[in-house]
Amino acid sequence: MLHKHKFIKTKLLISLAIATLPGCQSEPVPQAVSVESKAQKAVKFNPPVVITTAKALRDYDKLKYNDTTENNPITRWAKDRLGIIQKNKWIVTDQNAALATKIKLALSGGDELPDVLFLTNHDIPELLGDLVDSGQIMNVEEAFEAYAPKRVKEAYEKNKDVWKTVSLQGKAWGLPQISDGKVGDPILWIRQDWLDKLHLLPPTTLDELETVMDAFINGDPDGNGKKDTIGLALAGKNSLNNWMGNVSFLFGAYGDQPDQWNRMKDGKLAYGSIQPGVKPALARLADWYEKGYLDPDFGTHDEQQAAAVFTSGAAGIISGPGWMGGWPLSESPLGPGVFKPIPYPAGPDGKIGRLGSRLSYGSYFFRKDFSHMDAVFAYWDQVYGSLIEDPESDFVNGYAEGYDYIIKDGQAIYDFPGSGSTISNFLLFGPGSAPPMVISGDSIEQRVFQGRIHSPYEKKLAATTSRLFLEGRIVGDIQAAYSQKNEFVGPNTPSMASRWPLLKKLEKETFLKIVYGKASIDSFDVFLGQWSEQGGNQITDEVNQWDLTTR
Repeated sequence: MLHKHKFIKTKLLISLAIATLPGCQSEPVPQAVSVESKAQKAVKFNPPVVITTAKALRDYDKLKYNDTTENNPITRWAKDRLGIIQKNKWIVTDQNAALATKIKLALSGGDELPDVLFLTNHDIPELLGDLVDSGQIMNVEEAFEAYAPKRVKEAYEKNKDVWKTVSLQGKAWGLPQISDGKVGDPILWIRQDWLDKLHLLPPTTLDELETVMDAFINGDPDGNGKKDTIGLALAGKNSLNNWMGNVSFLFGAYGDQPDQWNRMKDGKLAYGSIQPGVKPALARLADWYEKGYLDPDFGTHDEQQAAAVFTSGAAGIISGPGWMGGWPLSESPLGPGVFKPIPYPAGPDGKIGRLGSRLSYGSYFFRKDFSHMDAVFAYWDQVYGSLIEDPESDFVNGYAEGYDYIIKDGQAIYDFPGSGSTISNFLLFGPGSAPPMVISGDSIEQRVFQGRIHSPYEKKLAATTSRLFLEGRIVGDIQAAYSQKNEFVGPNTPSMASRWPLLKKLEKETFLKIVYGKASIDSFDVFLGQWSEQGGNQITDEVNQWDLTTR
């Protein structure tokens, strides 16, 4: 069985597929190549450069062979290859926002920060303003211009908007990871065996989807003689439009994506949850609940609980990213062959829409007086090469022999006792994914899916992922044009700190009451007025002010 952490790391390190589901091909096709495949010549620093950092360790970040957080294959590579010594100034447990709390305490107490800090996209909006105001982090623009290698600069030039995630006061305060731009884009996952048993085709419209869900709850698809199945697994605890178990397809079918800021026809940003298309989508979702298509307790389910409803065999459909074919579907007791990835169905007017992936899922911030940004980019470039399939990368086979691969008879082997991918969490810098527009040709998923397995990167992906994972990623790319990204990626605005939690609470309660039938659909109009009066209009003005400064 393949493990959750393996697929989470895989989804962050590989590029997505092109826009059509491929058939098998027998003729050789040119391999994907990066625009600038050569790394800059690595220079070993002498005397060695010491860089301090903070490490948030997860419960499955396990080292072996008597390795430690500061003496392991990754740190030894950096020291021997580049003359860079990693020291962990802080080590925290990666839960309950431990690192964010540590940073807040350091700022309030005037304590010196580590040389480099990695913050996720969840923490940056709240902490960036405090970090800048403290005067303890540097503006990275000069260092980037002076030291970033050609191919790294090229990636950021082709994905300029990623700088918005670390911009404040007209300056860039961090070095953002660049996502592949598609990793979080959702699709539908459906029980193919249920479709087969009930003689149904995969739905292509919302009306067809309703027909399928009705059959899934009334047609005894699991064959136990009981009416105990669910049409759609949904996570309503945090948001109806979160990363897994969402109804992005339903909102998109009516033209708007809630729980994010969208670019409107007049060029301005507006909050998606207050747009006209959300009302009929909620009304239809309420109708689905009344008909029994949803779990009665969906409002208490978070994303992983909704996924468990699906993988356990209780539900026939779930909306989530294409990488779900790895985790959690690989861990389902139902076994292989029962799940099928399909594109989102069209709405009443033929509309299709879905959530879009984030530009970045995290960024690195540097202590103001840190003087070794040349070493940072030397390290960054070496790891970046492995993301863009550089055949000369030191990590062409994996990150650490004995952890994520072994060499046997001159070949890299990935399936061996104790194998896993968490060693990569001990990298000092992880640039993210293969950025959009820097690799030409077919995606690595498509190549492997078609059996074109030649390079070490293709062999690694083929050995560590399933056909279902690959197919899900490829299906996810079919509807790339329908993805709508959150256009507000900056730090919290002045009014957000005091107003946003209450506005989000109001939104969640209103939406759930409508779907549960405890409030009429007209309560949505009441919500619009309350949202505007309780700070929504002020926040909208501030968001658009930010937008003007980052264009």
